[in-house]
Amino acid sequence: MQEIDQLYWVWLSTVPGIGAKRFYKLLMAFGDPKSVYETAKGEETLIKKILGNSCADRLLSSINKESLEKAEQIMSSTDIRVMTLNSKDYPPLLKAIYDPPAVLYLKGQELNTSSGSIAIVGSRRSSDYGRMSAKKLAYELAQCGVPIISGLARGIDTYAHRGALEAKSGYTVAVLGCGFNYIYPPENKNLYEKIIERGTLISEYPPNTQPLPGNFPARNRIISGLANGTLVIEAGVKSGALITVDFALEQGRDVYALPGNFNSPFSKGTNELLKQGAKIITSVDDILEDINVEKKLNPKPASKIPVLDLFETQVYNALETGPKGIEQLLEMTGLDSGRLNAVLTLMELKGIIKKLPGKTYKIEWTN
Repeated sequence: MQEIDQLYWVWLSTVPGIGAKRFYKLLMAFGDPKSVYETAKGEETLIKKILGNSCADRLLSSINKESLEKAEQIMSSTDIRVMTLNSKDYPPLLKAIYDPPAVLYLKGQELNTSSGSIAIVGSRRSSDYGRMSAKKLAYELAQCGVPIISGLARGIDTYAHRGALEAKSGYTVAVLGCGFNYIYPPENKNLYEKIIERGTLISEYPPNTQPLPGNFPARNRIISGLANGTLVIEAGVKSGALITVDFALEQGRDVYALPGNFNSPFSKGTNELLKQGAKIITSVDDILEDINVEKKLNPKPASKIPVLDLFETQVYNALETGPKGIEQLLEMTGLDSGRLNAVLTLMELKGIIKKLPGKTYKIEWTN
């Protein structure tokens, strides 16, 4: 009986234009998806009132044997699992949000977000400092058994997943903005496959759903909804990561932010979050205490992430494109030689940069 009921949930989720809000409106009016399928054609006026004319037409035209067979094919897939809102194993944290997905599609390992999971998000366009910070923090959290949630996007998301998978027994969840028949972005194909082996892929979209721009803001509520807290590594003032933050705040979840280079466009949104009261993060200890997870001994000892001042930021930004000599750094930073030498010495002592032969410097801190 459960599988029969689930079939109609999948069917309704495949109707174009039926997102979470419209799905729930239909449930409130008809009780369950099977009743929608069986009685909607006799309730066209009500359907149009709930969905609007165009979406109602799409729903009514989907009430046929072919549409049910497509839903049945999804359910019979050997590598895709279906979870509905009334499933016993539906994640409690996600179920508690305002508009949880009515249907979830899962691929990979069993979903596990019971150990104080943390979402790590940030800009697709990011600095080396931001990417390495995401990888380091994800690694150290995962090493302590904390599930890492992110969105498989370019930049910070990618490095968060990678960091989690590098940890012994590390586990990560990637929330997609498309169906499983599309890998987006395509350059993350190898990462996608590694997550199937060690983590879980989740989507509220049926397998054939393309990665349309409008899908991604909606999926962000799932990223924050699966987590106890959301950590923002780098975000510009208009970054999509800030949409995830808005959802996290609406859901009553903690928001953390890593302080960034204050003159970097990648950190303007993150630093603004700190001004507004987000919790400042300089090591995993700041998060582990909040989620009551005991710190474990790491093969790679945890260390503080360096917070750069104005002059250090200028030098760091100049070195991000590769090693530079003194003359190049003087020209690129605008610092006088005395100030530059003092900054270089301090950054070298902190382990942020390394001096190479010929008075050339490169970024040393990576994780």
